[in-house]
Amino acid sequence: MTDKIEGIVSLENDYPESGYAWYVVVLLTLGYILSFLDRIIINLLVEPIKADFALTDTQIGLLMGVAFSIFYATMGIPLGWLADNMKRKTLVAVGMLVWSAATCFSGYAKSFIGLFAARIGVGAGEATLSPCAISLISDLFPEEKRGRAIALYSSALSIASATAFYLGGQILTWANTTDTSSMFLIGGLKPWQIVFVVVGAPGVLLSFFMLLVKEPKRQIKRVKNESPISFLKTINYYKNNLGSFLGVSLLVGVMTTIAYAQFFSTSLFIRTWGWEASDYAFRNSIGLLVFAPPSVMIAGWFVDKLHKQGVEDAAWKVFKIGFIIMIPPNVLFPLMPDPWIALYVSFFGLIGIATVTAAGVPAMLKIIPGKIRAQSIAIYYMIISMCGLLIGPTSVGFLADTFGSLQYSMAIVPAIFGILGLCFLPMINRIYLNQLKKEITI
Repeated sequence: MTDKIEGIVSLENDYPESGYAWYVVVLLTLGYILSFLDRIIINLLVEPIKADFALTDTQIGLLMGVAFSIFYATMGIPLGWLADNMKRKTLVAVGMLVWSAATCFSGYAKSFIGLFAARIGVGAGEATLSPCAISLISDLFPEEKRGRAIALYSSALSIASATAFYLGGQILTWANTTDTSSMFLIGGLKPWQIVFVVVGAPGVLLSFFMLLVKEPKRQIKRVKNESPISFLKTINYYKNNLGSFLGVSLLVGVMTTIAYAQFFSTSLFIRTWGWEASDYAFRNSIGLLVFAPPSVMIAGWFVDKLHKQGVEDAAWKVFKIGFIIMIPPNVLFPLMPDPWIALYVSFFGLIGIATVTAAGVPAMLKIIPGKIRAQSIAIYYMIISMCGLLIGPTSVGFLADTFGSLQYSMAIVPAIFGILGLCFLPMINRIYLNQLKKEITI
């Protein structure tokens, strides 16, 4: 398949040296780890925040999802346009600084409103990362090597989850057992507030490393003095190619809804089985590291292997396998009679989530023009983020407040959306395969 794009002189095909390309991917992956760490650390801190601010589960769900998504989802689109038309490394560096500072400010919040505002800042900063990162990776590697690079970047989600639980648990334990009253910046803060400040600080440093990165050449060369592709033109393209793009995005949105519904997992183990937050954090972090990163890397390797064998829909095949695997364990684990069984079942659900995460972006890249890649990925992340963040934790919190059972709430949400996704999968599969046969034009 070739890109038939108006205004192209030639493909650059001038990729940077492999070692440097992987160095940039590692920096981006570290940034993604820190961004997701700052995003999900609140998972571990639900109970003390809820107690200190006298919040309901619905309000906690709003902090986890709606507050973060207000700018994370909507700012991604204009930022994606900027990423297609200016230096992406600068956007990433500024975004890192913003979300890291906002995470630190979360530790100084004195009310629900203050914490809600800080979480908006975290989302606004993080919105810069993925559209720029995927665009950068696409210009760092040829297509046959791109799957592994994207898989490494995508593995940040699971690594960050494990890191968030492990480090968050350790910091929380340390803050609960140490006199921090005279310490710089954290003196007088409560343990949960200290966690926010400590996990937010490293991103400030990493932002300066990103500024030193050399911007790679864009692999699609434009005519001299050609004006940038407008966002309106991008929208017009999708008006004519909506089905496959929207179908894949909504299926990944099912994954994010199921994944973000698990933001209440710490509270589930505390309330249902009496575990301490630090105990759950340590045990869950081990499982996340054992199951999730290998699943992401294996999925990326399998995509590349199939692609080299000439399988045009390689990423899509892997995606479908992960989607089907993902649903049953995530419905069942909250209903288990024993906490250890619940924990192990949840780990199997991670395999499916990780596989969908790794294969979703490569599958999407096969059906979008390179010239609007960052804008398209921004729209993609907007859709999946709005699905996951607006629906996942908020619906679990609302159901828990309404029916008084966090266990059933955490099982109902993946059951409903998982079944809907499976029902639409055959239709979306047909649309995607038909789109794959077309030339990509804009």
